[in-house]
Amino acid sequence: MSRISVITGGASGIGRATADVLAEQGDRLVIADINADAATKAVEELKALGTEAHAMVLDVADDRAVEDFFDTVESQIGPVGAVVHSAGILQNAMTTERMDRAEADRIMDVNYRGTWSVNVAACRRMKARQSGAIVNLASINSFAALPIPSYNISKIAVKGLTEILAVEYGVHGIRVNAVGPTYTITPAIQARIDSGHRDPEAIKDAGALKMLVRPRHIAEPIAFLLSDAAAAITGVTLPVDAGWAANTTYSSYVAPIEGFGQ
Repeated sequence: MSRISVITGGASGIGRATADVLAEQGDRLVIADINADAATKAVEELKALGTEAHAMVLDVADDRAVEDFFDTVESQIGPVGAVVHSAGILQNAMTTERMDRAEADRIMDVNYRGTWSVNVAACRRMKARQSGAIVNLASINSFAALPIPSYNISKIAVKGLTEILAVEYGVHGIRVNAVGPTYTITPAIQARIDSGHRDPEAIKDAGALKMLVRPRHIAEPIAFLLSDAAAAITGVTLPVDAGWAANTTYSSYVAPIEGFGQ
């Protein structure tokens, strides 16, 4: 029997691209999303390609809903072998002084507490089987200070939580990793480009590779981290950033660099 993989935030963006990659590998999929219509549409598309897929509504910030979700999946579909926790919300750039408390709390509830709730609920069930793999969505924000206060802090927390869970559950054969994407052209980022809150040329120039990163570029490393090829990898946040971190550090050098770009 093929593996059952749960993808939160699976109706769009990186989660949706990951569904395509895992479907190509033969996984049975559960697409969990707060947007019921989008989840249904994603599942219809996957089924049309011959994949077994199920749509379920889930607010990852609701602890009780997360527990009920995993109970339903395991009782009606089967034991979960892999989880991709892709659900999250963005924030526009601002100072901490301008930060609205309600927005800050919602970002932390979804991005951090949602990660905690989904991971612990999944690991508790995987522990009984002594196997499983989870990949969380951290960010380049997990490694640096950037002017998006609550989002930045939430993604630093996701990286730390991933490492803690990897240790706690490694003894039970469960691997917990994360990816740290750069600015990725998801529908949410595209909307911010369209509204003038993001500059696509600046995004492209920020990395060493001078490219726009698409959801599939993130989905492929996620699939790798879930695979047996990564059997000895846990507690890692893998940057998938087109060289953003390297370029940012290198470009901060404050003296002329002879021969650069030639």
